[in-house]
Amino acid sequence: MSSMRFLVTAGNTREKIDHVRDWGNVFTGNTGLAIAEALADVGQVHLLTSNQSHLAQVGAGQHTRYPIVGSGFTNHAELKNALAALLAHQQYDAIFMTAAVSDYTPMRTFSVTERNPDPQHDGREHWVVQDVQAGKVKSTHQLIAILGQPTQKLVDLFRSEWGHRGLLVKFKLEVGITPDELLMIAEHSRVSSGADYLVANTLEMVNGSPAGAYLLREGGHEWIPRAALPKRMVELVQTQ
Repeated sequence: MSSMRFLVTAGNTREKIDHVRDWGNVFTGNTGLAIAEALADVGQVHLLTSNQSHLAQVGAGQHTRYPIVGSGFTNHAELKNALAALLAHQQYDAIFMTAAVSDYTPMRTFSVTERNPDPQHDGREHWVVQDVQAGKVKSTHQLIAILGQPTQKLVDLFRSEWGHRGLLVKFKLEVGITPDELLMIAEHSRVSSGADYLVANTLEMVNGSPAGAYLLREGGHEWIPRAALPKRMVELVQTQ
């Protein structure tokens, strides 16, 4: 097992609105760090994370059997470039895509000067807007709207563009749906990305006594308590 190499992404991406503001999400990368530390008992790990404290932690001296090399990213573009560079020079036995990647990146900021309901379509509105994009969007606008453009699904590139042939574990979180709905959405997501496994949960499953996630694979799924997830990921690579 000493020759095994793993890549773990962790943390979140933050996308610039202007030169001083951004948007992102609440995820810290703790799950990815825990998985990286568990994997380092069976092979070498590259931890690609946005969490600077985790980079300092793995760089300050480790107590794992094999080394963890850490490097960082901030936004979607930096993460994509880092992954492309790593996979161009190194093959990995398994990749764990735990990073919470933004689904959208800001394009422009607009001041909303009018909002009028559309009587022909329930829930639709006609807006009148003015482009107010600037190095620092002014705080004097009564309402602003930020136009977001979808980002590329990086996890889909491991098989198609970057030629990864090892184990691929995808992570997916949903909000406000039932477990049955989660499993249906997650299985479709697993197949579409060519992932061997997918770890799926809802925001309600993240904390508290029932915290955990479903681990999906072709032909079935199992429930993994949150504390047992790193160990279960190690078992996946040991039995592949």
